[in-house]
Amino acid sequence: MALYFGDLLPFSSLLLEGLWTALYITLVAMVAGSALGVFLYLGKVGPGKAVSIFCTCYIEAIRNTPLLVQLYLIYFALPALGINLEPIWAAVIGLTLNNAAYTAEIYRAGFESVPHGLREAGKALGMKNAQIVRYIVLLPATRNVFPALTNQLILLFLASSIGSIISLPELTNAIMSVSNTTYRTIEVLAVGGLLYLCVSALLSLASKRAETTLFRWAVGARV
Repeated sequence: MALYFGDLLPFSSLLLEGLWTALYITLVAMVAGSALGVFLYLGKVGPGKAVSIFCTCYIEAIRNTPLLVQLYLIYFALPALGINLEPIWAAVIGLTLNNAAYTAEIYRAGFESVPHGLREAGKALGMKNAQIVRYIVLLPATRNVFPALTNQLILLFLASSIGSIISLPELTNAIMSVSNTTYRTIEVLAVGGLLYLCVSALLSLASKRAETTLFRWAVGARV
């Protein structure tokens, strides 16, 4: 079978638009999900028993059910309650809620890696628990788990392809559309796979550069 990529050129803008959509929902879900993940972890280990049980149940429920099922519930079940969401918002919400559960566990490892002596020092200075978390624990914890957060970002980017099942015009949806139009299935899948690979590699490189820049104060030292 002879491969021919020329038929794909008229659809290059469609593929790039799909790639941008995938990146957009990934970055939004990563930022929002990471912030929510911190609060989930703090709620899980906090003094409030009801909040702790809720956060624990939420984390376990999300991490032990498929993202596909979660997205189906958001996009197809919520309309029964009168809540209708556009595909892009359904995808953003689904990825955010899913990401939050995983980043909560990532931050658990990060917070536990910070020596208890730093917390005691904060208390000795008269700092409140919220101030200790914000000024003493959060930054070292984030630095310790930054590689894990990078890995989660890449996984989230790849998982954005699931949005194609709800007609979200992201990269995988564009790939299928081009394939159905040109019948160049192998060629368009190869190009799409290459785009996913290149962006994932760029995200990894950007993360390493960001780690060096943001945590320059920690070079050569381990908390």
